[in-house]
Amino acid sequence: MVYLKLIWLIVKSIAIMILNPFMWLVVAFIYFQYKKNIDAERQMVGKEQTSLKDQVLDSTIYGFLTGILGSIIIVLLGITIDNIGIEYVFPLAILLMLINPRYICFSYAGGIVSIISLITGFPNVNVAGLMAIVGILHLMESILIYIDGSVNSIPVFVKLKDDKVVGGYTMQKFWPIPFVALSTTTAILGGASSVNMPDWWPLLGPSSNLKNIVFIMMPVIAALGYGDIALTEMPQKRAKKSSKRLFAFSLILITFSLLGSKIYIFKWIAAIFGPLAHEALIIIGQKEERARKPLFESQDNGLMVLSVMKNSPAEHIGLKPGDIILKINDIPIDSEEDIKRLLYNSPTILFIIVKEPDGNYVKYEYRNCKGANWLGVLVVPRYPENMYHIDEMENGGLLRSLIRKFRKKN
Repeated sequence: MVYLKLIWLIVKSIAIMILNPFMWLVVAFIYFQYKKNIDAERQMVGKEQTSLKDQVLDSTIYGFLTGILGSIIIVLLGITIDNIGIEYVFPLAILLMLINPRYICFSYAGGIVSIISLITGFPNVNVAGLMAIVGILHLMESILIYIDGSVNSIPVFVKLKDDKVVGGYTMQKFWPIPFVALSTTTAILGGASSVNMPDWWPLLGPSSNLKNIVFIMMPVIAALGYGDIALTEMPQKRAKKSSKRLFAFSLILITFSLLGSKIYIFKWIAAIFGPLAHEALIIIGQKEERARKPLFESQDNGLMVLSVMKNSPAEHIGLKPGDIILKINDIPIDSEEDIKRLLYNSPTILFIIVKEPDGNYVKYEYRNCKGANWLGVLVVPRYPENMYHIDEMENGGLLRSLIRKFRKKN
């Protein structure tokens, strides 16, 4: 019964957060981020595959459900937000973002605040609790990436450092994360609630006086994001691989934090492991992308399909990313203009010869009595109009961008 009452209190507290104005600010931020994604998708594909409303709604639902799971873990571990140092972590994360957007992650800011606290004693924060919160946030992020990370990925053309142009997918996802943590000084949203906790509780807390008291649940609202690019494998595979690595990282960090609440040296280990291991995950991913052959490259003969639009003739007959279109109605296809000229008169029958990634040749047939005036594929051209540069994608950041612009100007 204790656990059921705990879960009910957590669900009720998180559900009430829908009335919190700050929650709507976070949702508004996510709305504008997805609006940018849709603008980019329209520029690349011509139309969005999923509406803006559906993307925001899906992310919000996933965020709330994951927030409930994270809250259960935080409460069961007995982590309090008293003296946790969040007020130092947030502004530091914003400053680090100016260097590189990926540094907004709490692993870096949390690790830096923890190390400074351990060395100087200021700020005086609960290092074990802070790094445990960081680990749990990443645990929630890993689950969201596995479930939702590759959904609505956007096809892009990327210019590599050797000036070679390849196709790929960029993944940009954002989720509002409402969760609750314990506090001994702040009233709960809607009123305090008490539960007689089991004897083993808390595993991690500032002191043993948390047992059998009226604890207070404090609502906290955060946002998690995932950004990645898939050039050498499909987005689904890329996202799941990243998710599994982040999940393992999270469990290790939470374990070090739990040990740190009992053994002092593990506070240092957790504080150092957080930022260094997180950075290592990113570097490993980037090296893998550089070392392997890109999936989508321009062809000497035919056009390689990068993306297939929903409800299109190409989707109807079964064309897939990676297929190479060789001929349509016995006419060789070597450019997008060849497809446009062929579809200009809206033929009622299309015979399409395709070479699949495994080398097999397949002939597809599409019939439409009204005529076909579009195929619904994005192909990898030899000279794309819109493309990203891989060095800019890996080394972004407002501060670096301003420095580059200043150097060019002078």
